[in-house]
Amino acid sequence: MRAVILNRYAEPADALSVGEMDVPALRHGQVLVKIAAAPIHPADLAFIRGFYGLSKPIPTVPGLEGAGTVVDANAGPYGRWLVGKRVACSAPEDGPGTWAEFMACSAAACIPLRRQVSTEVGATLLINPFTALSLMRLARMGRHRAFVQTAAASALGQMLARLAEARGVAAIHVVRRTEQVLQLRADGRVHVLNSGEATFEQELHELCHRLGATIAFDAVGGALSAILARAMPERSRVIVFGGLSGEEPRLGIADAIFHGKSMAGFWLPLTLKRTSRLALLRMAYLVQRNSGGAFDTRVLDRLPLQRVIDGLALLQAHATEGKVLLTP
Repeated sequence: MRAVILNRYAEPADALSVGEMDVPALRHGQVLVKIAAAPIHPADLAFIRGFYGLSKPIPTVPGLEGAGTVVDANAGPYGRWLVGKRVACSAPEDGPGTWAEFMACSAAACIPLRRQVSTEVGATLLINPFTALSLMRLARMGRHRAFVQTAAASALGQMLARLAEARGVAAIHVVRRTEQVLQLRADGRVHVLNSGEATFEQELHELCHRLGATIAFDAVGGALSAILARAMPERSRVIVFGGLSGEEPRLGIADAIFHGKSMAGFWLPLTLKRTSRLALLRMAYLVQRNSGGAFDTRVLDRLPLQRVIDGLALLQAHATEGKVLLTP
């Protein structure tokens, strides 16, 4: 089969090649998915560089999620039932991923797609929508009146914004470019701040206290994490789920000791391991029912596997404009 091959953990141009690999042999409990589309996420880039939360023996195939058709199964009744059906699927932690013509994964890692849901929507059904739902659940369970989010112009950020609007939760959206401020405001977002403006910290502080924002979802890390904590009221929390800055997140000593503020991490795979199968299926049903709405993902381009380097370059240059899909 044709596949993108990760030969070592490094920058993509030095790490990736496209070539032939054997179709994966199925272990017990697995199904074989013929991949139709697989997105390129920032987390995929982190995995290629060796900065993700897990690594795999190399050579291997990158790609965290995708969509396709189950063509074979070595599993129980559910796996056999999946044969012939279109599914959204996530890559195993110990095996090749979705940037290939075929992928073997657990039957439990497959979500059947409804007839009206396109393969392109199915390819991005899991990571961003499930992350958005999980972060919103943290806000709701903690009874936070409002939240702050960074990287708000990203696909995930826009999902969070739409979810907050639908559920009547106030949100403060932090971006880093003027055109992103204008775009989000044109989309109806009210509280949009540019982290590059000289007045950013003061405006953020005022908004957090006026709206009662006591939790922040931070995809950036570095100094911005500390700024978020300083801006929020006492006993607030910063949830770090990304590291776009390439720097370690920070929390000031005074905020931690004297103001009861805290910082925690969020990683979707750990959350999903603690989530029941029934709850996951309910989340998947909700996402599919609202496809084209709260969980809409714009597709920037569709590229064959041999153009993976072009796709990664597009991701880095235009990450807030849409997703790049690899189509084996």
